[in-house]
Amino acid sequence: MSAEHRITPEDIITLLLEEMEAGIAPSLYTNLVPSVFDIYLHADDLDRLRPLERRMRDEAIRALTARISELNKAGGTRLKLSLVRDRTPKKQYEALGEWVLEFHENTDDDAAENALVIVSNFPRESDTADRVGTLTERITRRDSGGAISTTATQRTTNLDTRRATGILHANIAFEDETGAHTYQMTRDAIKIGRGAIDRWVDLKLGSQKDISREHLLIRRDAASGKFFIKDLSSLGTTVNGKRIPSSIEKVNGEDVDRNVEVPLPDKARIGLAGVLNLEFRAVR
Repeated sequence: MSAEHRITPEDIITLLLEEMEAGIAPSLYTNLVPSVFDIYLHADDLDRLRPLERRMRDEAIRALTARISELNKAGGTRLKLSLVRDRTPKKQYEALGEWVLEFHENTDDDAAENALVIVSNFPRESDTADRVGTLTERITRRDSGGAISTTATQRTTNLDTRRATGILHANIAFEDETGAHTYQMTRDAIKIGRGAIDRWVDLKLGSQKDISREHLLIRRDAASGKFFIKDLSSLGTTVNGKRIPSSIEKVNGEDVDRNVEVPLPDKARIGLAGVLNLEFRAVR
């Protein structure tokens, strides 16, 4: 990465402020402000700025807090009084929970091109998530040339795979580079893979790059209780040693999901690219 495109603490804080304002979710009585930010940097920038991490975090929180204060001093935005009988003429800006800023290395294949990536979220605790409704994760990138782009992904599930809630449909045991784990499937559909900054998966595997970012999808049919599996990968998925058909087809150079899935037995060993196995066990 050339010196002229090195990321500075000012770059980070400036983009954080822009991302915070762009991610505000208007509610009926308040304007809800995202307070959780994951900051992804190229390895070279992360190493260079690591000694300044505490100072950057402190100054960023100071700037974020000051910006909310400025927005509220400006009067906020008007309540829809036709819907709300309230003497308060303006709704205020409110950050849900304490500020959380975490710095990470960008390990994606295009990390050199995306010098700075910021992912913003609302806190995922149940008490605040209920107030926000469907969570929207925003991803803002500043590339090596300084251009900024933003995408948004809606999520309606808890990202913490250790906190299974609801009815247990299946257990998935596996061992990756971080150790042995058991994932509890409580949703009717889950996506599994390495994940990435902009590729969300329910079950994120810490493993070799042979495993795709989005490798496979397991679906439970609510009416019958039967399970199905879909291969989304580039290097393949097996069930009890037999390779299943890929659901992805190249069309004009783009990956297109043809929605091809096959039945998944209640007890199955699922192989991912020949490098990792998942032991799937349905719960009846």
